[in-house]
Amino acid sequence: MITRGYFIGQIIDELTAISHQVKARAGLQLYDINRYLEDFFKDILNIILDLKLINLNDERSNNPGLDLGDKERGIAFQVTSTKTREKVNNTLEKAASQKDLFPTIYILILQEKQNQYTLKEELTKPFNFNEKEHIWDIDNILKEVMSLPIERLQNLYDLVSKEVARVKIELEIPDENGNYQTNINSYIEQIPREQFKGITNYYGFLNKESQYEKTLKEVDEDFKKFIKTLKKLPRITRQFYTFILERGEWDETNRFINFDYLNRICNFPDKEGELRLLQGAGLCYLQEPHSREDCATIQIEMVPDAKSIEFTWEFLDYIKEKNISLDKVIVSLDFSDFN
Repeated sequence: MITRGYFIGQIIDELTAISHQVKARAGLQLYDINRYLEDFFKDILNIILDLKLINLNDERSNNPGLDLGDKERGIAFQVTSTKTREKVNNTLEKAASQKDLFPTIYILILQEKQNQYTLKEELTKPFNFNEKEHIWDIDNILKEVMSLPIERLQNLYDLVSKEVARVKIELEIPDENGNYQTNINSYIEQIPREQFKGITNYYGFLNKESQYEKTLKEVDEDFKKFIKTLKKLPRITRQFYTFILERGEWDETNRFINFDYLNRICNFPDKEGELRLLQGAGLCYLQEPHSREDCATIQIEMVPDAKSIEFTWEFLDYIKEKNISLDKVIVSLDFSDFN
């Protein structure tokens, strides 16, 4: 059973880590706080203070002085990474025009606040603003967390657990080249590089018994077209394509696989998606049965509109004759055995 202490410990660890990231950014003069962080702390404050804060920038872009507000309670927050007295005085000055709507304002500093602030009385007096009470940092939030009822504590834990990874990403500091530690490229499959230097051996194989009717250039163009098509497909889709090529049957020189048979032998969770990708690439299509006794089939292509109408037969015959792994060719795009 997850205990109250566990919830509190996890929340403290994550919010403290966020505060340290903000401090590190501030040390590099990076003070910008984006909308995502404003909304994250809006949700936190709503839970711990039982408020109904909204992001005021939804109603008015760059709302002067204030970022979050609960109009029913008349409470508003400025969320900032800047901890100076100038920032506090400037916020109070800008917020003066909204005093009637928000008579109570807080400033939430996302790094450690200063020990004391020298503030202008003419700015603090209209709000009864007290630096000890109304200037918050993460420690103030954590003090409120300690006394939360268990239901709200779990709600806060769920929120922090769900959003903290994204918050930390938003606070990452770019390197000298503008690159971030967390990069979308880490999650994207790279376009593969093929190994292809020609088809001399393959073309010789086609001519071993009689003069082949297509020229070397024409066959080479078919191969390049095939490779270009394969490169656009995800690796897992190329693997699925290899699988149906290997398990398929011949109808004269046409390759196909029985659709019902495919469903029985393959429980891959998204084979429909793979078939759609292959169909979109022109590498297969569904042929409906001609009668109620027949089964639907997946007709497998290799090079649509190839110069040789028997390209698939010739290609797979060469693969079999030379004992070449189809995975090596289709998945890894290694055509070195063809030259």
